[in-house]
Amino acid sequence: MTEREETNVTQGKCLCVDVGGSAIKYGIIGPDLKLTDKGDIPTPHGGVEPYLAALEKLYKSVEGQVQGIAMSVPGVIDSENGICISGGNLSFIHNYNLAGEMTKRCKVPVTVMNDAKSAAMAEAKWGALSDCRDGIVIVLGTGIGGALIKDGNVHFGKSFAAGEFSFLLLGEDMDERGDTWAGRAGNPRLRRLVANAKGIKDPDSINGFDVFRWAEEGDPYVLMALDQFTRNIAHMIVNLQVIYDPDRFAIGGGISRQPLLLQYIQKNLNYFYSQFSWPGQNADVTTCKFFNDANLIGAYSYFLSRFGKESQG
Repeated sequence: MTEREETNVTQGKCLCVDVGGSAIKYGIIGPDLKLTDKGDIPTPHGGVEPYLAALEKLYKSVEGQVQGIAMSVPGVIDSENGICISGGNLSFIHNYNLAGEMTKRCKVPVTVMNDAKSAAMAEAKWGALSDCRDGIVIVLGTGIGGALIKDGNVHFGKSFAAGEFSFLLLGEDMDERGDTWAGRAGNPRLRRLVANAKGIKDPDSINGFDVFRWAEEGDPYVLMALDQFTRNIAHMIVNLQVIYDPDRFAIGGGISRQPLLLQYIQKNLNYFYSQFSWPGQNADVTTCKFFNDANLIGAYSYFLSRFGKESQG
C-alpha cells in the first residue's frame, strides 16, 4: 500500500463489523468516531462459505462509501496476519486467514482482532483508560473476555492469547467448567443464582434485564445473589491488581450498563481491602465508556494503526 493510499484510508470511512454468537453488528466509522448506518444480521453457523458470503454482502451494501473493513471477532486471533487461530463458538473458522480471504473478495484492506481486545483498544485510545499507562479491561458475557493494556497499547502475548480470562483456573479439577473464571463469573451463573433465589426452574427463561429489575425493586434474595456473583469478580480484581498493578480496571459487557453491578463490585472490594493488608494501590474500577459499541470502535482503532495515522477523535 502506497503512502497516498494510506492517507486515503485514514481520511475516509471504514466498515466496522462485530461478530457475536447470535448476531453480526456493523456500522460505518470515520475519523470523527461517529458510528452511522448501524445494523445487525444473524450470525451464520453453517460453515465457512455462508459466513464469508454474509460478510461480503455487508461490504457490498456500502461499497464505495468505505475504504476498508475492520473486524472484531471471537477466539484467539493473530491480528498481525489476520488469522483466526480459534473461532470461539464459530468452530468452522479454526486456523483460517479471514483477513486474507475477505481482502480477496472485497478488494479493500481488512483487519481482524479479538472482540475483547477490540473493546480494550477502544477504551485505551478514547475511553475509560485513555489517561492510563497500564490498565485491564474485563468484559462480562457468557464467558469472561479481557485484555491487558501496557503503555497505552493492547498486550497480545506470544500466542495472541493474553487476557483470555475465561480460562483462569480457580480449582484443581481441570475437567470442570465450574472451576474456571467463566464458570464462576459468566452471565449464565448470575441467572442461575437468581433463578434459584426466585424459585424459577429454568434459568434461561430470565435475562439480565429481569435480574436488575428485581434488584432495583429491592428483592432481598436477588440482591444476595448479586452480592455473591460480584464477590467472585471483586476477588479476581484484587488478584489481578497484585499481579499487574494497573492504573485502572474497566468493566464491559451488557450488564456493565447497570449501575448496581459496579456498586456491588466496589462493595465487595471495600470489604476485601478491609481484611487484606496490601501495600500497593487498591484497585480503581470503572465501567467502559463505549459499552456495546466498544468492539466496533476498537476494531476501527486497530485498522487505523495498521493502515494509516491514527485519528485523535
